[in-house]
Amino acid sequence: MKTWTMKIWTLFGLLAALPAGALAQHTGHGATAPAAAPAPSEARPFDFRSFGSFRRLSHTGDTSGQVKLADLPQSPGHWGMGALAGLSGEVLLVDGRLLVTRGDDPQGRAGATRPEDQAALFAYGHVAEWRTLTLDENMDRTRFEAFVVAQAKAHGLDTAQPFPFVVEGRYPVLVWHVVTGTAATPAPGQHGGGHANKHSPMHVFDQPQAPGRLVGIYSGEALEGVVSHPGERFHLHFVDPSLGYSGHVDGYAVARGATLKLPLR
Repeated sequence: MKTWTMKIWTLFGLLAALPAGALAQHTGHGATAPAAAPAPSEARPFDFRSFGSFRRLSHTGDTSGQVKLADLPQSPGHWGMGALAGLSGEVLLVDGRLLVTRGDDPQGRAGATRPEDQAALFAYGHVAEWRTLTLDENMDRTRFEAFVVAQAKAHGLDTAQPFPFVVEGRYPVLVWHVVTGTAATPAPGQHGGGHANKHSPMHVFDQPQAPGRLVGIYSGEALEGVVSHPGERFHLHFVDPSLGYSGHVDGYAVARGATLKLPLR
């Protein structure tokens, strides 16, 4: 009798030591314990925050929602960009205004958010004041991106850290896309860049000399591969002057007279 009593008390002790989630899984009753709350984001300049990761998406193919668009800040001074869950469209945050370009619209038209919208990737920062610089020559993509980094350093920005920037002007070269959300490998000749790659086809728009705005994120070393592709430090979206069309930029050049806005504070 003593032996059985000792065994029973030993069993109770083992069960009590099990985490609640593990006990539910083993008994088949109840839900697993909720996941621990994510750790607070590392403090970065310009209140920069990001959700999801280019590297993780590329490695795992997981395009599930990482943040609800309704939870993103929508007040003046906020700028950012990303892609809808399922890679079913593009998202742009323009001075606190969210624009969604859905992949089921072959024209690339931007519109309002929906209550259920989530983003698989998104990054944004807050800028209270800009420093404006005017380009005195035409620049291709490589030259322009070097110019952004050089000017950022010259004006005291930490180029190891991410920051938003804006370009306003005309673009002698401009290729942008909108992902459509259907998993597929790009057809021969189709551009495979952007956040789509093999995970979603896209509508591609080639619009040389188009005017408008480029909203950009510079990743710095800190978030390369998270808010930009591994090996790259720039992520840009285009929006036309009417805010009616928008998407992820694949290739561009910037014309003389365009303005570059770098964050001042």
